Amino acid sequence: MEDIADKFPAEVHFYTGKDNEAKTDRVNCSGNFLFIFVRSGVFRAMIDGDKISCTSNELVVALCRHYYQVLSYNRKMACYFVKVQWQFITDIKMSSQFIEVLVSKQSIKILPDLFDAKVLARIMKLLHYYYQTSTNPNRFPQASFTAALSLLIFQAAWQQDTNLANTSFNRKELLTMQFLKLLIQNYREQHSPGFYAKQLFVTSGYLNKAVREVTGKTVIKCITEVLISEAKYLLMSSQHSVETISEQLHFTSAGSFSRFFKRQTETTPMEYRKEYGK
Repeated sequence: MEDIADKFPAEVHFYTGKDNEAKTDRVNCSGNFLFIFVRSGVFRAMIDGDKISCTSNELVVALCRHYYQVLSYNRKMACYFVKVQWQFITDIKMSSQFIEVLVSKQSIKILPDLFDAKVLARIMKLLHYYYQTSTNPNRFPQASFTAALSLLIFQAAWQQDTNLANTSFNRKELLTMQFLKLLIQNYREQHSPGFYAKQLFVTSGYLNKAVREVTGKTVIKCITEVLISEAKYLLMSSQHSVETISEQLHFTSAGSFSRFFKRQTETTPMEYRKEYGK
């Protein structure tokens, strides 16, 4: 299903202890979030060199920067494995809920209560069913798949809040979190790295160095990704003209916005709306 991964915002797999498919070689997974929910048994994997072990009804949320690899499992194991593009989390306005996970470079292990575990199991089962039908365009319910994936993100965000309370961060990680939160609040009006550096009382160079060290992206790359995400959302979900959207995003003109959009996406705003708009 590699072609599906290119088209849709997530891959969904269900592994069992009786299925040899669960054992994999290293899988490249740059910049994707992993949501691993174990229904029964024991599941072990490696994410960017760090080993994780999950048991029955545990949910693991992790950012995979380079690769993951399924290591081992017992015969009683039943596990849902969902790989979600960071862009999707940004598109549904949930990026602020995962900033700490993005910065900490640590997987978060959550043990839901019985009710929440049942909710997660039903969401995962639904996602897996939809994903299996994705090879048939006539049967695949794109809107339902996206809605179920959003439910998973919302549920995981709510569950993981209490698990981060005791996580410690160094100075650069804290600065990066402050920048990302500030960016989410101001990206429409402020496109300059200098604005964020000034607000955080550091130089632009130091801010860029810290953000790049923690996230692997420059400050301007972070600003660009959020702007493009918002532009796509407005083009898909509203009937506003390109000129109005450019004003909402504080570009100097519709022309400068269109050039920016095409440079980043290789398509014009109107072409994008025609293909993906309602």
